[in-house]
Amino acid sequence: MKIRYALLAAALALALTGCQAEEPTGTAPVPPEPSPAAGVPLRTPPELPSPEELLERQPMDDTHDAFLVDTGGKLGTLLVTAELGERGPNPDLEWEPWENPVYLSVWDPGDMGEPIQRMDAVADGLMFGEHEVVDANFDGYMDFSVLRSMGNAAGYWYLWVWDEGAGQFVEVPEYREISLPRRSPETEIIDGWARNSGAGDGVTTFHRWENGKLVCIRRIETWWEETDMVIPETEGTVFAYGIKVEDRIDGELTQVYYKELPPGEDFFDEQAKWEHLDYHGEN
Repeated sequence: MKIRYALLAAALALALTGCQAEEPTGTAPVPPEPSPAAGVPLRTPPELPSPEELLERQPMDDTHDAFLVDTGGKLGTLLVTAELGERGPNPDLEWEPWENPVYLSVWDPGDMGEPIQRMDAVADGLMFGEHEVVDANFDGYMDFSVLRSMGNAAGYWYLWVWDEGAGQFVEVPEYREISLPRRSPETEIIDGWARNSGAGDGVTTFHRWENGKLVCIRRIETWWEETDMVIPETEGTVFAYGIKVEDRIDGELTQVYYKELPPGEDFFDEQAKWEHLDYHGEN
C-alpha cells in the first residue's frame, strides 16, 4: 500500500515538472529590450545651397568669372567657372601677343566634389569675363559663348552647345569664324559682319544648322582699291569697288556672283540685295 502511494506521488511530481517547462499556448513572445538609440530622432542632412547661392560664392575679378546655365535638360542648372591663366615663358606660337589661356569648368550644383567637364580656351586678357547664355542652335536647350577677342571692326566668340544625350557641352569650332554673330530664332540663321575699313567694305556671312553642324550658306565679300583717276573738284582719289558672293552648293561654298564696279559706283545697293537669302541674282 505504501509502495502504491509512493508511485503516485512520483508520477504527480513528474507531471507538474513537465507543465512548468512547457510555454503556455497563445502567449505573445517577449519583446526585445530597446536599444540605447531607440527614440532618438534621426539627423536630416544639411540643405544644399541653391545654384544662385553657389554663384554668389564664386570669385569675380579680372582673372575669374562665373555664371549659371539653365540647360533645360535632366541636369538642370549648371555652374560654369572661368579662370584667366598666365602666358608663361613659352606661350603657344599661335597665340596673339595679347592672348592668355582660359580654363573653364562646368559644375553640377548638386555635387560640387569635382567638375563634370573641363575646357581650355584662349582669350584677349582685356576682354576676359564676357559671356552669353543663349540657345544658339535653337533646339530648346541653353548653350553659352565666351568672347575670344574684340576690336573696332570685328569680334569673335567661342560657343559650347548643350548635348542632352551626352550630358555635356560641345564646342562648335565654326562659330569662332563668325565675326559679331547675331542669332535669329525666327529664321534660325546666324549672321556675322567683319568690317575691313571705314569705307564699309568687309565680309558678311550667314550660317545655319544642318544635321547638327553649323555651316556657312552665304558669304558676301566687298572691297575697294585706289585708281589713277582724280576727282577734278577735290583732287581726291577715285576708288573702284568690287563684290563677290558665294553660296553653299553641294556642301561647298561656290561663287555665284562677282562684279568689279566702274569708278564712282559703289557696292552697297548690290550687297543689300544679296543680304536677303531668297535673292539669287537677276534673271
